Amino acid sequence: MSPFYCCLAAVLSLASASPAAASISVSAAAEPPANSLLPAEQFLRAHNEARAAVGVPPLAWNATIALDAQRYAGELRASCEARPVWAWGTDGLYGRNLYRGSGPRVRAGADASARWAEGARWYDRDGDSCAAPPGRCCGEYTQMVWRATTQIGCARRLCRCLGDTCPLVLDTVAVCEYYPPGNIAGQRPY
Repeated sequence: MSPFYCCLAAVLSLASASPAAASISVSAAAEPPANSLLPAEQFLRAHNEARAAVGVPPLAWNATIALDAQRYAGELRASCEARPVWAWGTDGLYGRNLYRGSGPRVRAGADASARWAEGARWYDRDGDSCAAPPGRCCGEYTQMVWRATTQIGCARRLCRCLGDTCPLVLDTVAVCEYYPPGNIAGQRPY
């Protein structure tokens, strides 16, 4: 099955126009451990490591995209689920990956990025196919490493687990948005 269809609900993207904002980059020289980085640096570092592994240029952080991701994460926080928000104002402008982590500790940007990057295990570039097990996909990974994507903005928010069995557990929702968006049908990521 193509990775472009396995995660349609989690990775939303279409071609679009450019966002207006300054971009920053995080230097790779003498990098501190991932857990000591700010969330933005964690997201950017993890994405750029996945991209470097396949020979794709690094992404730059975009503050405007990050603000939209923060607003989106705020909407996810209400339901504490990583389900797409329909009719979002920037649908089609950015690609988007969603994440929900649960458990006894707060999840970091590196945790969300690592979950998405796991799709590399199941993605076959030669066949442009995905052999992910049920409940997993490659589309989040292919968005991370999409060659034409040059900018990223991400955010994470804490939320309360809404289930009866976990009322005191803090969960984490995270959103990364990508410009230009990837996962274009008929195109390979790299």
